[in-house]
Order: sequence, then C-alpha cells, then structure tokens
Amino acid sequence: MCRFGIKSFLCLLLAACCLSHTEALQAEILRLKSTAVVDSSVVRLGDVADVLHADEVETARMQEMILQPAPAQGRTQIITVSQIRSRLQALGVDLSRLELTGRSQIQVSAQSPSEETQVKTATTQKDLQQAEEKVQRALQAWIRRAVPDAGHFTAIVRMQPEDVALIRDHRADGFYFSQLDLQRQTRQPVTLQLKDAQGMVRQANLTCQLKRVPEILAAKYTLNRGTVVRADDLVWMRPEKEQKGITDPRQVIGRELTRTVYQAQPMRSEDLIEVPLVRDGAIVTVYARRGGITVRREMRARGDGAMGDEITLIALEGRDRLAAIVTGYNQAEVNYRPASQLQRSTGIQFISGSTSSAGPSRTGQVQTVYEIQRGGRQK
Repeated sequence: MCRFGIKSFLCLLLAACCLSHTEALQAEILRLKSTAVVDSSVVRLGDVADVLHADEVETARMQEMILQPAPAQGRTQIITVSQIRSRLQALGVDLSRLELTGRSQIQVSAQSPSEETQVKTATTQKDLQQAEEKVQRALQAWIRRAVPDAGHFTAIVRMQPEDVALIRDHRADGFYFSQLDLQRQTRQPVTLQLKDAQGMVRQANLTCQLKRVPEILAAKYTLNRGTVVRADDLVWMRPEKEQKGITDPRQVIGRELTRTVYQAQPMRSEDLIEVPLVRDGAIVTVYARRGGITVRREMRARGDGAMGDEITLIALEGRDRLAAIVTGYNQAEVNYRPASQLQRSTGIQFISGSTSSAGPSRTGQVQTVYEIQRGGRQK
C-alpha cells in the first residue's frame, strides 16, 4: 500500500512538471512571416512575426519592440533570424525562453501611397489644367476686346495650384489682365484681376507666352475649277488650331484653280497654278530674233504654258518641232535672249477688291495694290 502511494505521488509530480514546461513553451513562441509591409519609419517585431501563446500584455509589449529603420519608398529589406535574435538580445530579452519558428528570413517593404491619395493628386492636376485652359480662353477674348486691331493670338498660361479655386469659382468674362506686352512673344509675368462676390479685388500671378497667328486667305464664295483668282474673290480668316494656309496674296491672285474651292475654305498652294497663256493645241505665234532681224511663224502648242514657261511647238504642216518661251497670250519666242530680259510682272505689292496704281517702284515698274476684305467665317 505504501509502495503504491509513493508511485502515485511520483507520477503526479512528473505530470505537473510536464504541464509546467508545456505552458512555458506556449508563452515563448514567435512565428516569423515570409513578407511584411510597414507603414511607418521603423520595423517592429509585430510587423515580421506573430506572437503566440502569450498573455495580452506580453503580446502587446513584444509587438512594439523596434528592430530597425524601415526601407525607403520603393525599396525592400531582408531581415534574417540571426538579426532578430541579436536585436532581441540587445533589448534584454531572454532568448532561452523564446522559440522562433517559421521563415528563416523576412522580406520587408514600405507601404505605397494609398489609392485615395493617388486619385486626389490626379484630380488636382486635372483641376489645374482646366483652370489654365479657362484663363487662356479668357485672355484671348480679352485681347480681342481690348485691342481689336491686334490680330490673332494664341496664349499658353501657367499658374500656381493655390489659385485654382479662385479661377474655378469666378466667371471668365470678369477677368482683367494687366502688365501684358502684346509685342513680346517670350514668357512674361501677367497679373490677373477680378472681383469676388463681396466686391473685393482679387488677383493671381500668371506666366504667359503669346504667339501671333497670322490670318490666312480663304474663298469669299464658291470658286469653280479653272477660275483665275482675283482680289475680290478672297477674304482674310482666322485659322483654326493647327490649320495651315497662305498668308501672302501674291501666291494666290492671278493664279488658276485646279479644283473647286467652296465658300470660307482656305486657299492652298497645291490647288493653284500659273495661268496658262498658251493652251494645249492652240495656234501660237512664235518669234525668232537675232540682231535687227525678226522672223515670225505660226505653230501648234503641245501642252499648256504660263508666262516664262518653256513649251514644245510643232509645225502646222510638216514635222518641224522646236522649244520656245511663252511671252504672252498665244505668243512665244525662241530663246536667243537671256530669260532675264523677258517681260515678267515682278515688284508687285499686295495689301488687304479694288485695284489701284501705287506709282512706279524703285525699278521703274508700276506697283499694284490689292485690297482684300476681312471677316472670313470658319466652317
């Protein structure tokens, strides 16, 4: 009986020791993660490991232990088990009471900006762009009202983000611009002024770059193919964005259209040719001069030719063929003289349809002045 009692006591003692040891192990387990994302400037033990089988106070204390600084935005760090052991030992933790399980190393990265922050930044940039476009339109309208004869300008405006709300909350027709130099086409500071709902004058500082856009020539009404363009057929118009056209009337007036151009359409150089003074198949009087002797002969043209063009002429009878220079309506000359001696209409000056004489030029030729109306509408 005594022996049985001693054995029972020893068994109970052994079971109590096992239970005590198990509880100690459960309170000392750290399970390491494979990756961790931190949202602060330091890496804490709770970021890289789960604390198991510990009471609430001990768990919170261990989770707040600082291991090292966090990586920079967009970078990662590798933390090994040995680094964690060394750091905990430095913090006074009894490593004999800890059991580390899980991964042997942890990849740590910094948390990227939240989606909400990114959307807010994008929205701010969009608001800034819309405000700048609003000021650009207002500036161009203000120039047309303040200086009607200034011509057509495009403007590039840059402003500060803190002025976006001021621009957005006020009507563009109340904007007034000061310190603007229309002759300057480089970047320049400009002050925008307006009155708020209380009648107080508010202002914003801008940076502006003006670019003068020349008016282009357009058809005053529909011009059919084959029409020889006159000044009365043209009007000036303001080009649309990136629209190209002809700004020099000398490149249009007196030339023939190769296609129909409808009202308000801009004139294009590829649709214009020099007016043929000689048409294909026409009877041409051709002259040959040498010294005081002039020989004249009638021949047939092979092809069209404008003033100064070289054309091929064939005999009305026979097979004679020669090349001559067009000198007038159905007239040509065998080119024994330099081309510079031929009569050509040079030295002509055009302005913005009646024709008037402007007197002789420096070369002795009469200059012709053309007046072209403004007000071409855009389609």
